[in-house]
Amino acid sequence: MKVSCPKCETVYQLTESKIPGEGTYARCPKCEARFFLDKKFQEEAQMKKDQTQACSINKKPFEINRKEKKNPVRQKVQEKACRNCDRTIGKLEVPYIHNGHAICYECYKRLNAFSKGIKDVSAKSAPRKAAEHQTRSLDKTSEKSFPAPASSGMIHFFLDSFAQDLAIDLGTANTLVYVKRKGIILNEPSVVAVRTNSRMENRVLAVGLDAKRMLGKVPGNIAAIRPMRDGVIADFEVAGTMLKHFIRKVRSRLAFFSPKIIIAVPSGVTQVEKRAVKVAAEQAGARQVFLIEEPMAAAIGADLRITEPTCNMIVDIGGGTTEVAVISLYGIVSSRSLRVAGDKMDAAIIRYIKNKYNFIIGERTAEALKIGIGNAYPDPRNLDTMEVKGWDMVTGKPKILTLDSEEIQEAILEQMCDIVETIKAVLDRTPQELTADVVEKGIVLTGGVALLKNLDKFLSEETGLPFTMAKNPLSTVALGSGKTLENPKVLRQVII
Repeated sequence: MKVSCPKCETVYQLTESKIPGEGTYARCPKCEARFFLDKKFQEEAQMKKDQTQACSINKKPFEINRKEKKNPVRQKVQEKACRNCDRTIGKLEVPYIHNGHAICYECYKRLNAFSKGIKDVSAKSAPRKAAEHQTRSLDKTSEKSFPAPASSGMIHFFLDSFAQDLAIDLGTANTLVYVKRKGIILNEPSVVAVRTNSRMENRVLAVGLDAKRMLGKVPGNIAAIRPMRDGVIADFEVAGTMLKHFIRKVRSRLAFFSPKIIIAVPSGVTQVEKRAVKVAAEQAGARQVFLIEEPMAAAIGADLRITEPTCNMIVDIGGGTTEVAVISLYGIVSSRSLRVAGDKMDAAIIRYIKNKYNFIIGERTAEALKIGIGNAYPDPRNLDTMEVKGWDMVTGKPKILTLDSEEIQEAILEQMCDIVETIKAVLDRTPQELTADVVEKGIVLTGGVALLKNLDKFLSEETGLPFTMAKNPLSTVALGSGKTLENPKVLRQVII
């Protein structure tokens, strides 16, 4: 005799003679539930259970049809494959009906993917592969094909026409912003002033020129930060804040679309540094971010013929890095990025004056000396002089000191020699056919430090090659990035 526990429904086989006629109490070994065991009641319960199982196995045809008629479309889809790709539609997959035919979710997505550039999903294509879902055309004699969705070319044309796309030269010393069809409209120092309160929360006080005026003149709770060091992002959060400020400043209030941005980076940056620049621009509100190498942008801005198979040698000396590159046919043949430039020259001037005169000056004063009387090839008979204010370490008092251009040249001589060695190293790695063109065409100087007096003469004396200066050395990289942004053909060739 079979006995079933009313709680856990576990079935046990018992000898019928052990159960008395009036019944008895029993306990389930599995769930330990106590229940009354009656011989007649257990037989009736077991009989009903067997009848229920038999009915569920042997269903009548009209009962099945009654349930399946509730969703005839779903039943029809389950029996068919997708009419576009021949893939079997699973029972748990949500079907879609198009022009009276069942299609799978993948085909439905492709049909509505207007923003991904699909021009005609009804065009003939190869059968579906294992790793890729491809669509094929429907048989026109038996059924209608998918209507071709609108091309995304119109969307991109609309965005490119009305969005204010930007080209940014994110330099160590200065940031220049080029607006499409308008030119360079912003040139400010890459400096951010941040105030820290008692809760250690940072608040931006000023960005750009206003923040640079605070360098060395702020209390302890305010810091004037330069987020760019050696041409790359040193402080990610501050760099993002600075980019947001500059983008908001140059964009019109009527600009409703996010801009497409191209940013110039040094040629020797790592993948991590590239990623940091991209993320900072995206967080600043960019729709799309492109990166271009600074020497390539400088060559385009200097109007060099980079599309021809000739040698175009560029030397870009900025605030954080010196970029030396040989360019031909949209590509960089050989290059080197040296992290010795204007900032290292300023530090060398401060160190030289401190060691020689026991006199301390600040970064802004050293930069003023470099710009004012700096000369890479001074004339001993006609020296420029300049008075600077600083702190005398011997007397412990402020003092005025007079310096000449020959002393500044002696202070920065080591940095200029490093640049010369870098130029020679790049020429050694350049093919001989291209090196021969350098003798005829010369080398182009760009960047802020290119404005140093007689720098081209000094480099020409050391290398034996002709040097020429670009028309706008300070803005050459920004101009080249802007020209690249306005020329899609060049953009596709030079982005990294």
